Formats: sequence, structure tokens, C-alpha cells
Amino acid sequence: MYSSLYVLLPIVIFSNYISKMNVLHTIASLGVRAGGPSLTTTLTVSGLRDQNVDAEIVTYDAAKLADKNILEEDYIHFLPPPLEQKFAYSKAFSNFLDKKKYDLYHCQGIWQYPAHITAKKARKFNVPYIITPRGMLYPQEFERSGIAKKIALALFQKQDINAASCIHATCKEEMYHLRELGITAPVAVIPNPVETEPYLEQKVNTPDKIRFGYLGRIHTRKNIERILYAWDRMGSKVSDAELIIIGSGDKQYHNFLKKETERLQLNNVEFTGFLSGKAKERKLSSLSYLVVPSNFENFGMIIAELLVRGIPVIASKGTPWRDLEMYQCGWWVENDLETLVKKMRTALHLPDAERIKMGRRGKNLISEKYTIQQVAIKMKAMYDWVLGNSAKPDYIYLND
Repeated sequence: MYSSLYVLLPIVIFSNYISKMNVLHTIASLGVRAGGPSLTTTLTVSGLRDQNVDAEIVTYDAAKLADKNILEEDYIHFLPPPLEQKFAYSKAFSNFLDKKKYDLYHCQGIWQYPAHITAKKARKFNVPYIITPRGMLYPQEFERSGIAKKIALALFQKQDINAASCIHATCKEEMYHLRELGITAPVAVIPNPVETEPYLEQKVNTPDKIRFGYLGRIHTRKNIERILYAWDRMGSKVSDAELIIIGSGDKQYHNFLKKETERLQLNNVEFTGFLSGKAKERKLSSLSYLVVPSNFENFGMIIAELLVRGIPVIASKGTPWRDLEMYQCGWWVENDLETLVKKMRTALHLPDAERIKMGRRGKNLISEKYTIQQVAIKMKAMYDWVLGNSAKPDYIYLND
């Protein structure tokens, strides 16, 4: 499990003797409501700084938009939020980039102005840059605003991506989609980091009753209604169990889910809305299982968040989580109702002792592959390769 990490350690140790690199991460928001990108960007930068990389972040101030920033540190530069939110255009972002030249730029996400202007400025300064698309180039993403995205792809986005020194994908499936779109830049496959403290040392919880949960954005591509239909099919067998839907998002879809719950006369179903902080932790600690029936996820941060807490996961094969099967810490299943009902029934009747063993194996999986340090070491090695300071790591794939 650790072989690739051991190969990287000499590179990392040697590179620490080279002058400290300055890296700027650019992202439209670090707001709590922005979800996974906010969290993983801050965790990555924190890990990089522990690896002797002078990493900074520039972003818009979410605190001025009825949200709060997930982290506030002196290496994070907050700009006034733009008047126009969708494309996130603001001259302030361009002006900030003109103030200081970095050794390397790392764009978090695409489509919006911060990523585009960063790529444009980097080319102007003749400085390498990296793009993390965050699943925004999956085929399913073109089902929303497809015409606008295809126009943007033709006008500037594809040029920005192909001119990057490297693309960071969180799984090989994402890399394959990039290649199908004609993206020729090198691709580094590095997972998102997971906050492991204090969760790895905590015992696996034994809730007072079986609770299945969904956590994340409320959106049609998440297929949340499939959980409701599975709950309906399980009938009286779930009379002593509960289903908890945690999250917010598309209000129309959210209302549809609530109406379906009423129509089907489902018992023991709770919609919590958006939760954060202690309220979120209390609710997550009450869960026995997480259910993720998404059409696709480029990583699925919610899966990692629950595994590190010792909670087994039922996830569709639209997520890149084959590890659930390999580590026997959940179920990686076909994305249809019959299969979901079958696996939820299996989980419902699983003895507590076996569920706890699955939870421990999930913690081991995160400990072995997804810690902040492990991801930061791989990210730094990618930076060193891009800057010509080291050989190409084996997780960077060229367009041969």
C-alpha cells in the first residue's frame, strides 16, 4: 500500500533543499456552502505548507455573501465578492494577480473567471499552471447549460486546459473523460485529502437504532429519490430504522423529494437541510450507513468523510470507489433500484459486530491512501516535476 509513497520520499527530501517554491491556488469561493472544493483546497494547501511549500490562496470573501469562509489564515487572500455570481467576474481578481508573480499557479475548478484569468495571466508571465477541473468536464455536466459550456469550451476553456503544464484529476475515470474531450495535457491522478483528526482514533459508533443517511448537495443528478423508493420497497422492515437526508441545494428538487415522501406515506424520514459544525457532527455520528446513489462523482468527498468516521457506505458505480469492495468497508453497486434495495436490506440485517468491523476497515482505507500528508507529498512531487526539479511520478500520465 505504501510502495508509491516510499518512492516519492527521496524526491520530497531532496526537493526540500531546493529553494522554497511559491504557489498560488485560485478558487471562486471558500464558503462552507461551496462544499467539497472549499474543504479539499484548504486541506491541500495546509498539507503543502507542512511540506515546505509556500502555498497561498486567493478567493472571494464568502462571508460577505450570507455564508462563512471554511478557513481564514494569513496565507489566504480574500477579495470583495463580484456583483455577478455565475461567472464570478471581478477586476479585483485580475488586479491581485498583477501584484505578485508566483513560481506556479493552481486553478481550482473551471468555467468561472478566477480560473480563466489565472490561466491567462500565467501564460502572460510565462509561468506554469495546473488546473483541477473537479469533475466539471464529465459528460453529465453538459446536461446543465450545455450550449453555454460548449461555447465556452470552444472559445477559451479548452485552450486554457490544454495549455496547462498538468491537469489534476481525482480518479482515473475523470482522466478518461478528459482524453475523450480531446484534452492532451499531462494528467496527474491524485485523490482529494481527508481530514483524519480526530476521527481515526475514535471508536466506531453504535447508534441507538439503524439509520441510513444521505449527505451532500440536493440536486437531481444525485438520484436521492432512489433512496426514498428503496425505503418504500423495504416497507415494514424499516419501522424501527430511520432515513436522514442532510443537505441543501436545488429548492424545486428538494420540494419534490418532500412531496414524494408524503405521497408514499414514508415513515421515519427526516430532512435536516444544510448542517455544519457541531450540528453536522452530531447527525453524522448517529448514522449507521451512508447511501450515495449519484449518477457520477469525480471523487465523492462525502464517502471519504463517512469512512474516516467508521461508517460503511453503499455507493453507486457512478462513483470511483471500488475501494469499498477491495477493503470490505461498504458496497460498490450498480445504480438501479433493485440493487439498492437489496444492499440496504443486507445492511439493515447486518449484525452490529460485522458493521463495526466494516467501519474499522473504512478507517484503515483512509489512513492508508487519503491522508492530508500523503496527498500533499504527491502534489508537491507533481509541482517539482512541472518546475523541472524532479523526474515524472508514475501517477502522471502523458497523452501517448
